[in-house]
Amino acid sequence: MQADSSHSAPSLQTLTREAFWQRHVAQWRTSGLSKMAYCEQYSLVYHQMVYWSRKEEPLSDESAVCSGGFIPVVVPATTASDFGLVVRMPNGMTIEGIDDRSVELVSKLVAQL
Repeated sequence: MQADSSHSAPSLQTLTREAFWQRHVAQWRTSGLSKMAYCEQYSLVYHQMVYWSRKEEPLSDESAVCSGGFIPVVVPATTASDFGLVVRMPNGMTIEGIDDRSVELVSKLVAQL
């Protein structure tokens, strides 16, 4: 009976490659260099550094990547009260953020229009 190679443990070469890149990614993160500069300094292949640095990124619930490589963004709903009073003029001009500190100024401005 043959062993199913698709379920076998990672090879030593794979583990060595992974350890190699884990070490370089960790060093790059603390180096203050760009990925390109770090790769040039250590004679590494840039696209491999990009691959391994992404692979080694810890994913939190907030930055979990969805299918297609997009990161979900949560935009809180806003209401008119978030921006204060809003005045929309017949010509399409809008004045937003009117509050008790600016209401007198805005009333003078609107009177001039």
